[in-house]
Amino acid sequence: MAKATRSSIQCCRIVLIMIWVLLAQYQIPISSISVEPKGGGRSCIQRERDALLSFKASIEDPSDVLSSWHTGQDCCRWRGVVCSNNTGHVVKLDLHNNFIVFNYDYNTDVINYKFRTLGGEISPSLLAIEHLNYLDLSYNDFGCKRIPEFIGSFKHLKYLDLSDAGFSGSIPPQLGNLTKLLHLDLSANSLHSIDLVSWLPYLSSLKYLSMSEVNLSAVVDGVQAMSMLPASLRVLYLSMCNLNASFSSLPLYSSNLTSLVSLDLTYNYFHGPIPDGLLRNMTSLKDLWLEGNDLIGMIPETLRNLCNLKILMLFGNQISGDITELMKRLPPKIEELDLSANNLAGSLPSWVEHMTSLSYLDLSFNGLTGPIPSGIGKLTNLSGLDLSSNHLVGIISEDHFASLTKLEDLSLFDNNNLTMVVDPNWIPPFKLKYAGLSSCNLGPHFPTWIRSQTEIFYLIMSYTRIADRLPDWFWNVISQVNFLDLSLNQISGVLPSTLEFLSTASEINLNSNRFQGGVPQLPTSLQVLDLSNNTISGIIPLSMCNQLHSLEILDLSHNHLSGQLPRCLTSMKSFRANPGDLTPVGSKLSIVSFHNNNLSGEFPLFFRGCQYLNFLDLSYNNFYGSLPTWIGERIPQLVFLLLSSNMFSGYIPIQLAKLDYLHVLDLAHNNLSGTIAPSIVNFTAMTTISTYGNYYVPDYISMLVVTKGQALEYYTKTIMSLMSSLDLSGNCLTGKIPEEIGGLATLKNLNLSGNRLIGYIPETIGGLQSLESLDLSNNELYGEIPPTLSALTFLSYLNLSHNNLSGRIPSGQQLQTLDNPSIYEGNINLCGPPISKNCSVDGTSLNYPLEHVDGNEMSSFYLSMGLGFAVGLWVVIGPLLFKRTWSTTYFLFIDNIYDRIYVYMVLNWARLIANIMKK
Repeated sequence: MAKATRSSIQCCRIVLIMIWVLLAQYQIPISSISVEPKGGGRSCIQRERDALLSFKASIEDPSDVLSSWHTGQDCCRWRGVVCSNNTGHVVKLDLHNNFIVFNYDYNTDVINYKFRTLGGEISPSLLAIEHLNYLDLSYNDFGCKRIPEFIGSFKHLKYLDLSDAGFSGSIPPQLGNLTKLLHLDLSANSLHSIDLVSWLPYLSSLKYLSMSEVNLSAVVDGVQAMSMLPASLRVLYLSMCNLNASFSSLPLYSSNLTSLVSLDLTYNYFHGPIPDGLLRNMTSLKDLWLEGNDLIGMIPETLRNLCNLKILMLFGNQISGDITELMKRLPPKIEELDLSANNLAGSLPSWVEHMTSLSYLDLSFNGLTGPIPSGIGKLTNLSGLDLSSNHLVGIISEDHFASLTKLEDLSLFDNNNLTMVVDPNWIPPFKLKYAGLSSCNLGPHFPTWIRSQTEIFYLIMSYTRIADRLPDWFWNVISQVNFLDLSLNQISGVLPSTLEFLSTASEINLNSNRFQGGVPQLPTSLQVLDLSNNTISGIIPLSMCNQLHSLEILDLSHNHLSGQLPRCLTSMKSFRANPGDLTPVGSKLSIVSFHNNNLSGEFPLFFRGCQYLNFLDLSYNNFYGSLPTWIGERIPQLVFLLLSSNMFSGYIPIQLAKLDYLHVLDLAHNNLSGTIAPSIVNFTAMTTISTYGNYYVPDYISMLVVTKGQALEYYTKTIMSLMSSLDLSGNCLTGKIPEEIGGLATLKNLNLSGNRLIGYIPETIGGLQSLESLDLSNNELYGEIPPTLSALTFLSYLNLSHNNLSGRIPSGQQLQTLDNPSIYEGNINLCGPPISKNCSVDGTSLNYPLEHVDGNEMSSFYLSMGLGFAVGLWVVIGPLLFKRTWSTTYFLFIDNIYDRIYVYMVLNWARLIANIMKK
């Protein structure tokens, strides 16, 4: 028993020593941390209990966070309240929020995610708690209210955390009264400050200051305020404060921040070079965070004098120069170095092997060239290496990894030209958790060293030139995977009937390979599944419904799937994927593509529950029936709707006009009939610029768009910036082209060809200011081509062939460049360039000339004209013979129009004769 007691005492001593070491590292005294037990031998003091109840009464607490505050008399046992064991005074109030609640509404099938936050007013009754030294209200929501000025009256306060609590307005200068304050966190609110000098220098004991995301752009004499920061500071976080100044103007070189251990100035729009000596006084500095600014040039040589610096983060600047020179200027103890997304050039030096303290190195997204030195394999502390998106070349061998026993993250993807050559029996010394190897040459055989990576969490091996069968052991090795990408290879094999054993998987991307088999059963955690461009066959199983409660992206395009889609029940009242799961089936889907399969059936009712769907592609299948009217109401977030090359019939529902975010509508090559309703050509997203709703599509999702006379594949992120498209071609649509079509100011592709449209091309077509491709061919349009067509300055493709258009072809501006006669073929009554047929000599257009006139037709023509003339004459002259007053009025009228009739008859007679002569 005595031995056990001594062992317990020894363990306690070790724990206390470890705590002391951690505190000493950042030089924070133990006295600054409240470790008083909750409750204790004393009950709370009555006036302080009353103050807490008054505080609760003014607070909004919809989730009943403070439910324990009315139980019993001892407030020292209430949640978040800590009292002193010695005096019974409340010394600590910790009400930070760290709870989330889920609420499902069975009437609307909607899930509400809600933080268990406090809000409302903070009562000044708290001032009765005079001995309070710790106050934490972080991660609540006080509704953009100001920070109460009375907080500056807590004269014993040492710890104050108001971060991310929904405060706004100016920081009260009364905080300067908190002279004992050691820790102050005001970050992540909508705060601003004009005056820091009046309060910040008075916090002479402050060791930790975080004002990240506080707007300091309007601070008067901010440079002076920076120079007056307390010398006691160990940690200073000022990221995203809109400081927007030359980096050399910061008074860091003249400040007395000699004890500073961690400095964060990220995303502040600092510009210019890092001057020599700027940080020379900060010899205690261990962490320096300068990401996301606009710093230029080479890092200063004096940076090497910061002998305690271990973390240097310069991601997303304009640091330039040779990588060899830069690495010479680094402090000797550097452990974590992030220089990604800069302008560095040159080759990695061979002596990088001597930087033995390095545990993390990120040089991605630069312009590095040459090979990776094999000496990098001697960095025994290296756990993360990212050299992706450079221009590195050469061989990667076993030597590059010889001593990397701690390596967990390896990223070499994109833009590099690296080839891994290792022995087939090689077993790496590391256990990777993240492997980003896309675009590296790992093939043609599947790399067997992957078999040893049983702890892999992210595995990205797309476009690695593997042309091999997937080994049987693979699925067991990656049983813990979260993200799997083997796309754009030639990997073959039959998919397992179930992938449910991948219980932690959130994304599986196997597109553009040679996988066979059916659609497997999926893990319920899966959010993204991409099996496109394989030879997957069979039907989509009913089991898919069980996985659709979590799926956000489903791409099964370009396979051999057949049959109808499963009839998943979407109402939570009648179906749940798993007992206790509150997520409606399909409610999270944002992207679905079944393009180019053999699927059939009517428009799937399943999509009624997909209220957040952005992208739906059912094109090139065998779907039939009418388009449901509920598409415009139940799928309101649609941006892309692609239904071409099916057998849909009936009218185009006018309810589609409710799709305010619709950017691409493709209904081509179906059996749709009826007229084009004016509302259908008035989509909001095609009339104004960039209204896309809650929209996200990853880089690899593509779609087929017929534009400029050819079918082109676009990646959806590209098409968002390049075009909006309306394609109703290849149907049985009748009636006229609505005048309202001219309102689609951002439309870039319009295809109405292959229908039975009649009437004139509307003059309003000149309003399509962004149009690049226009196809109205193979209809029954007549009349002249509107001159407004020449105003379409971006038009690069035009097809008006095989209609009944007549008259002179407009010229000028962009139409001058469209000089291919095939644009107008099949319109025999058109004339003028670029076709060879000349217009009439007097410049008048030949709108409706008589064709195929022979002798009998001429006789009939003259007879009809004579009879018409006689009847007309009697109608006019007859009454005049019997009524004198009428005759006076009629002759005055005839005198006014005589000349016009005469000219009209002469012109038409001339046209008739000209036509006869040509025949």
